[in-house]
Amino acid sequence: MEKKSQSNRKRIVPLPRSHTAQLLIAAVALLIIIIAFGTLAYETFTGLSLLDALYATLNTVTTVGRGGENFPVPAEIVTMVLMVVGTVTLTLVIGLVTRALVEGQIRTMLGRKRMEKQISKLENHVLVCGYGRMGRVIAHELAEANVPFVIIEKHETAFQQIEEEGYLGVHGDATSDEVLIRCGIRQARALISVTPSDADNVFVTLSARELNSKIFIVARASDDSAIEKLRKAGADRVFSPYHAGGRLMAQAALRPNVIDFLAEVGGVPGAEHYQIEELVVEKGSSICGKSLRDLNLSRTLGIIIIGLRRDGGPMAYNPSAETVLAGNDILIALAPTDRLSQLAEMATAKG
Repeated sequence: MEKKSQSNRKRIVPLPRSHTAQLLIAAVALLIIIIAFGTLAYETFTGLSLLDALYATLNTVTTVGRGGENFPVPAEIVTMVLMVVGTVTLTLVIGLVTRALVEGQIRTMLGRKRMEKQISKLENHVLVCGYGRMGRVIAHELAEANVPFVIIEKHETAFQQIEEEGYLGVHGDATSDEVLIRCGIRQARALISVTPSDADNVFVTLSARELNSKIFIVARASDDSAIEKLRKAGADRVFSPYHAGGRLMAQAALRPNVIDFLAEVGGVPGAEHYQIEELVVEKGSSICGKSLRDLNLSRTLGIIIIGLRRDGGPMAYNPSAETVLAGNDILIALAPTDRLSQLAEMATAKG
């Protein structure tokens, strides 16, 4: 098992930022100083009111013209200074504003192109369809588990949040086959559909199952009537947040100690001493062909095998000590977090 330390966020390297914003702020400040200087100078040397002096200054800086006033020599000198310095500064401000707009668009475009290039190289990753409240929690959990994933989101505001978080994502509609293919659905291990619409979740499930018959699909159902539809569409697991939340709250009231135990092994923040994990016994591994009694994992590693699934059959809970492990067996283990890596290594074939 890999240690849960490096987040999926580290996959994206942000583009370097330019100094355009700082230059723009400095140029605007200089322009304000120039306008203030011109206004005070005109008011002093020509006797114009403050408003008329400001008007004359803006006319000069913007090259519109002063309207033909005959100014004394000091005011004409001020006018010449404003014509040169003010016009250059105003032109600089306009150029920097244009540059900032263009740079922002280019940065966004290049950032998304880079993101898509990274996505095209992924294999055995997870697709997350929708970045609402549930999508954010799912993305955080996957990142903490160091599992590569791609988020599909069609709303621009939500997609900007994905970019800010540093997650890999595609801006598009998850119900589109083209978008799913761009996200590498044929190489993905699982898909989680948590869009706000049950109809969209059903459509995503149908499309995903058609594009990748082996992908594991988990879908959200807001309405009870959508649960069976999602199963028929090809979802391997269907979750109703309201049912799950309601049952958990009821159990917390009826069996608080059981809930405390499940929280301890469920990986909630602050309760990471134990973990329930599933592992595949590979053919040729050191534990393949041995019985649970011979391995004696409980005594040597403090690991308890609480479930075993063989050949896609039903889950065998608390398998007997005489059970001999075979290749492709799926073990459900309850273990100290720091020991899971040892069990994973034992279940992996060498060479």
